[in-house]
Amino acid sequence: MKLLKYVLPFVMATCGFTASLSAAAFGTETEAREKDETAVTEFMKTKRAITMAEKGGNMMISGEVKAEWDHRRSKTAGKNQRGRGSSNLEPPERPHAPYGTNEFTTEVNLMLDYRSDRTWGAIRFQFSNPAGIVEREHKPGYDHRDILWGSGKLSDIVMRKAYMGYNILEQGASRLDIEIGRRRLYDVFDSQVQFYNMADGIVLKYGNSWEGIFDLSAKGEVFVVDYTVNHFAWVGQIGFLDIANTGFDLEYSLITWHKDGVNRYNHHDALGSRFAISQYTTSYTLSPDLIRYKTRLYGAILHNHLARRRHNCHSHDRKVDDAWYLGVIVGEIKKKNDWSVDARYEWVQAQAVPETDVNGIGRDNPRRISMYNERKQGYANYKGYIFDTFYAVTDNLTVEAMFSRVHQETKRIGHKHRSYTFELATIYAF
Repeated sequence: MKLLKYVLPFVMATCGFTASLSAAAFGTETEAREKDETAVTEFMKTKRAITMAEKGGNMMISGEVKAEWDHRRSKTAGKNQRGRGSSNLEPPERPHAPYGTNEFTTEVNLMLDYRSDRTWGAIRFQFSNPAGIVEREHKPGYDHRDILWGSGKLSDIVMRKAYMGYNILEQGASRLDIEIGRRRLYDVFDSQVQFYNMADGIVLKYGNSWEGIFDLSAKGEVFVVDYTVNHFAWVGQIGFLDIANTGFDLEYSLITWHKDGVNRYNHHDALGSRFAISQYTTSYTLSPDLIRYKTRLYGAILHNHLARRRHNCHSHDRKVDDAWYLGVIVGEIKKKNDWSVDARYEWVQAQAVPETDVNGIGRDNPRRISMYNERKQGYANYKGYIFDTFYAVTDNLTVEAMFSRVHQETKRIGHKHRSYTFELATIYAF
């Protein structure tokens, strides 16, 4: 033990000296990468040792706890997609497990935001688990009929948001920022029927204001779709806000998903990526002199410029590439006893929005089958309405009640479809 007392410091010093040798001396890419990671790790350690006051910025921590009940009913091509008998639908997600008409979910969101003079960062972790006792493993070949089964899971954790930003310039009313990282498209761009997908990319934001004329907002992003085949997409949006101090806004956005070349299955010009969508959005905030509660009317028209006739979902030699929505929001949630109601009608054709990017009501598709494999499935090709209401019980606790109902936009694509959802949720924000 005495010998170890004197040998150990010598060994540690030797290891430290060895680790400091240059990566070139080893001549391997792996060692060079490890050295770079060590340098970053040491840099991060120095940041952890600094107090909030010394960092010279503001750290904000917030979160929310949500308990949700959804009651869903849907029927496609004359077959119930949920409830008794749905376990026999092909292909089932899990053998012999029906798709519930009632879904219960517990969700937690944890948000961290830090801002200094010209830089900022934001992180959001989302934990969303189905309710119930923990789900057991299904083993093929075993008799499971008498086992106590559960629907609960412990693993649904998502890095919902993670990005950093830098203010490139700020002069008078004009400002130019750049942000790099992850978030959903609808966190940056405005739409009620598209922009649902996650976007890992680079965002440029420009804003300016001309008093009495309008406020200008311009945004653009390039993001990764599938890096295994170098598939990237881009989106841009320009907005003229509060035109002539009337409360009238006008926005235009263009997003393109198309890839020239082959996808990961060596298929050229895949139909699922043939989308270049223009959206024209308008909204009007009524003057407080006209109505007591804050009220905003809004709507948009969308068109996909790359849709083809004779689509593999059997469009009967016609394009189905348009969408629109119209809605109104009354009220605003800020404190106890505040309330808000959002009522909206949506009309979305099958080729108007990529099926993975549908952000509106959508068709209920519990088996998550693409319309490119089974034309009566998918998430677009619908029309319907939604009522979403909120009431603040306290400054922190809000109750949400939502009802939506849709049916197919056309029976010639995907047969008949009917679905509705009632949702009741409690949200505690802190």
